[in-house]
Amino acid sequence: MIEIETEDGVELKFRNKNANPWTRNSIKIEANITNLESNTEFPLFTVIKGTEENFITKFTFKEKGKYYYRSFGYRVRPGDWDSVHDDSVIYELPFEDGKRIKIGQAYNGKVTHQGQFAYAIDFTMPIGTPILAAREGYVIATESKFTEGGFSPELWTKANFVSIQQEDGTVANYAHLNKGGVAVRVGDKVSAGQLIGYSGNTGYTQGPHLHFEIHKPNKKFEATTVPTVFKTQNGERDTIKEYFVYWKPKPGESKPVDFLLDEDIILCKLNAKRERIACGSENFKLGESVIVSLDFIQPGDHKIEVTVINLEQSVKPLMLEWRSRLENVYEGGYFELSKSPYIQGKWKAEVKVDDRFRKTLNFSVGNTNIK
Repeated sequence: MIEIETEDGVELKFRNKNANPWTRNSIKIEANITNLESNTEFPLFTVIKGTEENFITKFTFKEKGKYYYRSFGYRVRPGDWDSVHDDSVIYELPFEDGKRIKIGQAYNGKVTHQGQFAYAIDFTMPIGTPILAAREGYVIATESKFTEGGFSPELWTKANFVSIQQEDGTVANYAHLNKGGVAVRVGDKVSAGQLIGYSGNTGYTQGPHLHFEIHKPNKKFEATTVPTVFKTQNGERDTIKEYFVYWKPKPGESKPVDFLLDEDIILCKLNAKRERIACGSENFKLGESVIVSLDFIQPGDHKIEVTVINLEQSVKPLMLEWRSRLENVYEGGYFELSKSPYIQGKWKAEVKVDDRFRKTLNFSVGNTNIK
């Protein structure tokens, strides 16, 4: 805020700090004055743009030479509440080529994507996943000091993030980043596809993911999200859907026609925290837990049947059967390998979905210290 005293009154101006040509800040200005007047009505809602001083108004003396008083207050929200999002823009997925990421929550998600956050997207991903800018812009704010995450209200303001102002005056927010997981600085201009940070699990969250939103402020100083479209394996202008899997298509890659890719039917190990590890394994030890894992690229209600057969010994086949659930990040049925030496050797797991054979998974069970 800049106040300039003149012979007949006071001029009021504002200038953006950390300014660049795209900088827009929405601001509410209040004035408390005595023996001064202006043609401008207060409180004043306006937008401060660019790098130059923005003239607001001039207050002139009602009675020159007599006592006068002025006091100004203001509140700022990054972005332009008068902006119109450029709906012709196609956003890039905010992660690297070759990764396939499932959506944990999309538009109007039941957990937190309601009201002003209705058009936010949660990309489920492991901690430390590189995050790329989905559209070019200038970095206007970052935070990287927080360590804690959980589904607790006191953590709402403790998410690490990068905020990038875009050419149309809207702001892109990338949140829940890892501690120290910011790779840009305030004032940097970033290009679409540029590394800006690393995913985490900080702030108000039920698990590791990237919260992505495009928003603009309103005159209640809330961030109001706006819908966006992305280039995905499904097309040039794809609207992200909840529980679907997305990736960056390779040149010439056709749109998938199935809800499940055979390469996403694999065996994993189950650790003590009930997490999938060592996915793609073909060798297991006695005493371990084995998961038959299916990652659907489109959610749906499907019957899954797995028959586990020992190829070397006369052991009764193990049968697994369950139905997929729309909200699951992945589908998996597991079985435990007892420490009996009779189950050592070669096995296969035959997987059917909706009574259609999909894949045979071959694996071996080896010895370990039997107690």
